[in-house]
Amino acid sequence: MPGVSGPDYEGRLAAGAGAALAAFLDLDDLLRRAVTYASESSGTDTSRILLHDPESREFVVAAGTGSSDEEIRGRRFPDTAGSRATVLASGKAHIAPPRHGLMALMAAPLVVGDRIIGVVETAHRTPGAEFTSADLERFASCCGLIAIAMENASLYRRVGRDSEILRRSRDDRARPLVAQSAAMRRILDQAERAAAGRSTILLTGETGTGKEQVARRIHDRSPRASGPFVAVNCPALPEGLLESELFGHEKGAFTGADRRRLGWFELADGGTLFLDEIGDLPAPAQAKLLRVLQEREITRVGGNLAIRVNVRLIAATHRTLADDVRDGRFREDLFFRLHVIPIHLPPLRERPDDVEPLARLFLDRFAADLGRATRQLTPEALALLRAHHWPGNVRELENLAERLLVLGGDLPIDAAELRGLLPEARLPEARLPDARAGAGATAAPVIDDLSLWEQEHALLVHALERTGGNQSGAARLLKISREQLRTRMRRYGLLPTP
Repeated sequence: MPGVSGPDYEGRLAAGAGAALAAFLDLDDLLRRAVTYASESSGTDTSRILLHDPESREFVVAAGTGSSDEEIRGRRFPDTAGSRATVLASGKAHIAPPRHGLMALMAAPLVVGDRIIGVVETAHRTPGAEFTSADLERFASCCGLIAIAMENASLYRRVGRDSEILRRSRDDRARPLVAQSAAMRRILDQAERAAAGRSTILLTGETGTGKEQVARRIHDRSPRASGPFVAVNCPALPEGLLESELFGHEKGAFTGADRRRLGWFELADGGTLFLDEIGDLPAPAQAKLLRVLQEREITRVGGNLAIRVNVRLIAATHRTLADDVRDGRFREDLFFRLHVIPIHLPPLRERPDDVEPLARLFLDRFAADLGRATRQLTPEALALLRAHHWPGNVRELENLAERLLVLGGDLPIDAAELRGLLPEARLPEARLPDARAGAGATAAPVIDDLSLWEQEHALLVHALERTGGNQSGAARLLKISREQLRTRMRRYGLLPTP
């Protein structure tokens, strides 16, 4: 070190510094102390710690000493030029001699495992003077201690972050994602193709259609699967604290802020942030969210440090955001930032093939929770479920299954029991020709105000009723083969499960 030498001194300095740095478990506090230690150990006045962002191929200034370094914290530089680029490429400490009026520079890597997470650089305090190989060796050792301390603090933060996510996330067990219907299989195909990238995704559809489950599937199939998945229900955030919830706050930022608090964006760093019902965000929050999407950095409430965040955003809404943009309720520029990959989820009434597997799955799950045997569904009950409009979608079906297990007995669930719990439930009714009209009567029913699915279902039900359940007779009445009849009966849940 310029002006100071001796192996005993250096050993004591390294041991003391290592112990001192290890005591800092808050990463921000550690960075501030570590950069000062870098200057002290090299006998310089100006040092910087730059963290590497491999996704954007940039270095981000995380901490600095010197008169101007506080002002450039958060600044980004390409990782392709200068001494820091040399260190990143080689993995070795490097000296840049003084030239063109610039001070001599030392740079050394911050190595964690087999990864270079950043670079520390320091400038000589004397114009024209040069660093020696001994200076470089000491500086590299110093940066090794900083890297170890940073890894410890990062692990501590990760544990704390995971605990905080569990504590602050909605206490809500993720619903299963069932996709037996052609409509949902198409949705999952879109979702899995989108998962490989980093583009923002906007999920639309009625409340209860499974948008969070699709978001989780995207996260689990993405390169970020090992990172956190953080789900935030925007309408549940108090408007007065919304900015603090999303971006965090510093201690003393407002009355009651007795400690630093990380926001959802920082908690989701390295993973996926799912913002549910984003259409309900107030205008000020929309503006701040737009800035985060543009700059990929946040600033805590009460702070002035721009913090780089590496988050993939998946947003969801039951609203028609294009209409909200036209009516001035939603920012157009934010809409276009979100509407990169739109995926629309169909309501449950448009995917009847998913009703039976969902119902059975929910019944089995609640039976296991209650420690009792599951309940079966009669064909009539299943037909009633498939014909129901499901205004509450999958969530309504889940709640119904819980009621059936909690309030019901041990017998199979029949149509009468369902009608008591779903007052609006009914089998589609069709006006078929009176059988007494003779063999010459038309076989085509008159069916009003029913969908194609309901019409076919009604034809099957009434043909079976008219023939007393005789499948061959019902097939002749409908002028199809018995096997075609059985295929349709399976589709509509009218064929008893073996």
